[in-house]
Amino acid sequence: MTAYAMIGAASGAAVAAGPLIGGFLTTYASWRYVFIGEVVVMAIVVLFSRRIVDRHRPEALRIDPLSVVLSSLGLVGVVFGMLQSKTWGWITPLQVPEIAGVEVAPLGVSLTAWLILLGAALLAWFAIRQRRLADSGRTPFLDIRLLHIHRLRSGLTSLGAQYAVTAGLFFMVPVYLQMTLGLDALQTGLRIFPLSISLILFSFAGTRLSRVWSPRRIVRVGQVVLVAASVLLLASVDAELRQVAFSIGMFVAGAALGLLASQLGDVNMSSVGPEKSSEVGGMQGVFQNLGSSLGTALIGSMLISALATSFAGAVARSDLPDDVKGTVSAATADGVELVPASTVVGIGEDAGLSEADATTLQETYSSAQVQALRAAFVGLIAIALLALLLSRGIPDRPSGAPPGSRRERPGGTGSGEA
Repeated sequence: MTAYAMIGAASGAAVAAGPLIGGFLTTYASWRYVFIGEVVVMAIVVLFSRRIVDRHRPEALRIDPLSVVLSSLGLVGVVFGMLQSKTWGWITPLQVPEIAGVEVAPLGVSLTAWLILLGAALLAWFAIRQRRLADSGRTPFLDIRLLHIHRLRSGLTSLGAQYAVTAGLFFMVPVYLQMTLGLDALQTGLRIFPLSISLILFSFAGTRLSRVWSPRRIVRVGQVVLVAASVLLLASVDAELRQVAFSIGMFVAGAALGLLASQLGDVNMSSVGPEKSSEVGGMQGVFQNLGSSLGTALIGSMLISALATSFAGAVARSDLPDDVKGTVSAATADGVELVPASTVVGIGEDAGLSEADATTLQETYSSAQVQALRAAFVGLIAIALLALLLSRGIPDRPSGAPPGSRRERPGGTGSGEA
C-alpha cells in the first residue's frame, strides 16, 4: 500500500514539475527545449534501470504473433478514433479527412465511428483468440479469465474513470486559462500547482486512512470529493478568473486524485497472485490509456460542440450587421475552431470587419468559450458521478483488519472470486 502511495506522490511531483518547467521553457525560451528535456530524463531512467532487480524466474514462452497484431491494431483503432472525435465528429462528419485528395467518410458516417467499431471488432477477435489458446493448452497472450474477478474488474474500471476525469480536467483547465483568459504557459502551470501539492499529500494520507477505513470507503470518498472539486471549478469559470474558488477547486481535485491513487493500484495488484501481477500491470496501463483517451475525447467533443452552438446563437442575437452574421454563419457551418479569444479581433479585421464589429465578435466568442467550458465541466461532473457506480466491487474491509472483522460482499475476496 505504501509503495502505491509513493507512486501517487511521485506522480503528483511530476504533475507539479511538468507544467512549471514546461511553462518556464515555453514562455522564456522555446517549446522545443521541452523535448530535449524529455531525452535527458529518459537517459537518466535508462542509466538507473540496471538497479531494478527482477526477482521472477525467466520463463520460455511462445508469444502468439496474431494476438500481438490483434491487440495492437484494436487498441490503436479505439484510442485513435476517440482522440479524433472532436475533429472528425462521432457519427455525423465534421471535418472529413482526405486520403490522396479523396474524402473518407464511408456511407456518410464519420471515420471516428468506423475506427472505433473496427478496433472493438479486433479486440473481440483477440478475446476469442485468447480463450482458444487457453483451451488448447497453449499460453495466451493475456489471460482473459482475469476479467472475471469482480474485485479486479471494479478496480480497473474505477482506474479508467479516474484517468478519464483527470484527462478531461487537464484538457479544459489549460483551454480556460490560456485560450479564454490569455495566460501564458508559466502562469498556467502556477495555477495548476495546488492540485499537485494536494495529490502528493493525500496519496500518503490515503495510506494512513487504509488502516481504519476500507479501500472501498476511501475510493468512494475520493470520488465524491472529485465531484465536489468539479462543482467548485465550474463555479470559478467566468470571463474573469475567480481565483479563490479556482485554487480551492484545484486543491480539492488533487486531494481526490491522491486518495484514489493510494488505493486502486493496490486493489488491482492484490486481486491476483504474484504469477499474474505482470499481466494485471499491463491491464492497468491499458485502462489508464483508454480512460485518458475517452476523457479527452468526450470532454473535447462536448467543448467544441457547445462552443459552436453558443457562438452561433450569440452571433445571431448580437448587434452585428446582417452581412457579418451571414459571413460568420457560413464560416462556422462545419464547426468552430478553438483559438485564443484575444486573437479574434485580428481575425475579424483581416476578414474586412470594422474595428467595432471585430471587437464585438471577440467579446461574443469569449462569452461562447466560457459557456462551452461550463457545459464541459458539467460533463466532467457526470463522469465523476458515473465512477461511483464502478466501485461496487472494491473491498469493504480495512487492509489491516482480520478477515472476520467486517463482512465482505460477494466478489471481494481476491483472485478466487468469479
